[in-house]
Amino acid sequence: MSTPPTPRPAPRKGKTVLFIANTDWYLFNFRRNLIRQAAQEGWDVRLACGEAGYTRALADEGRPLETLPLNSRGSNPIRELGALYRVIRLFRKERPDVAHLFTLKCVLYGCLAAPFSRNTRFIGALTGMGYLFTSNQLSVRLLKQLVIAGLRVGLKISRAHLIFQNEFDRQEFVDQKLLPLERTSVIRGSGVDCSAFNPDNRQPPSNGHLRLLFCGRLIEEKGIRDYLAATARLKAEGWTFTSRIAGEPYPGNPSSLSEAEVDELRVHKDHEFLGHYTDMPGLLAITDVVVLPTFYREGTPKVLLEALAAGCVVITTPIPACEGIIDEGQNGFYVDPREEPRQLGKALTKLLDATNEEIVRMGSHSRAIAKARFEDRTVNDQTLALYLAG
Repeated sequence: MSTPPTPRPAPRKGKTVLFIANTDWYLFNFRRNLIRQAAQEGWDVRLACGEAGYTRALADEGRPLETLPLNSRGSNPIRELGALYRVIRLFRKERPDVAHLFTLKCVLYGCLAAPFSRNTRFIGALTGMGYLFTSNQLSVRLLKQLVIAGLRVGLKISRAHLIFQNEFDRQEFVDQKLLPLERTSVIRGSGVDCSAFNPDNRQPPSNGHLRLLFCGRLIEEKGIRDYLAATARLKAEGWTFTSRIAGEPYPGNPSSLSEAEVDELRVHKDHEFLGHYTDMPGLLAITDVVVLPTFYREGTPKVLLEALAAGCVVITTPIPACEGIIDEGQNGFYVDPREEPRQLGKALTKLLDATNEEIVRMGSHSRAIAKARFEDRTVNDQTLALYLAG
């Protein structure tokens, strides 16, 4: 019989942790269970973030919340200096014991503000490198160098500990000598609450008529164009299946689907376009295969973790963010992003040729992976342990 893990010591009464994120949407959708678990373990939890329609939902849980102008796409220098000043003022007021900073901009501004809260332990969570680290545009490359210079200063003065979601991103920061290896950890994503997804509630697949789902931002790096090309080719070859697309375009990203392309999707006979969708347990209960052929520099995609928990088959790419999500052939397939949509079409054909029993068996393997590797309680335990490690 295995030995139960040694419980972490509870923080002393009145010890505070301040969560800072770009938006309330991020905290509500990705870190709500971490916030709850921290409070349950005795932390006085404070939140600071931009508004995106979830402020009331977070406030209803009794979390003190302050609004910060931390739009991830903000580029106006005067506004950005104003945002940094707001972060500095927040630290001077709160002086938390721990500041947990989510996403690149929050890590940058929070660490630069560290001198104004000298006894704070800074934890940064880089959920992915995103467009800044993937674009070859000259303006973006110049901005990247400015951000790296700012990080080099901020990480030095704050002595922050950074959490990465994959080894590749961690090694890039270490190789650039932004911080030493011992001040880094790899924790795979925000985890998934498996109890929120019950595979027993799934409607069974229909032989020869799989239900496919693409769910993500409608940008080229997420694989939406490859998905559309692959499904169009399969339809032309006579295959029958249901395709749903959940997501929105990403204004400001030149690879995003245009409004005209999205309008075309709304009336396309081969796809059901859902736009932004919030009821993921309900949607995944009527989905057999989740397809996300992403090559975006992101953290572990939450939709894939939810797909595992819901017992769906998964097709994605073997980028660092998606490591460990698929046991090849047992619960899905990896496809090479350089050879899409040809490889994607082949992977889908294998599933379209599979029996109902085979699809169910693969879905059961997905659920087992979710519970063994990505349960949010385990992820949160690893995170909270870092708060007391300094």
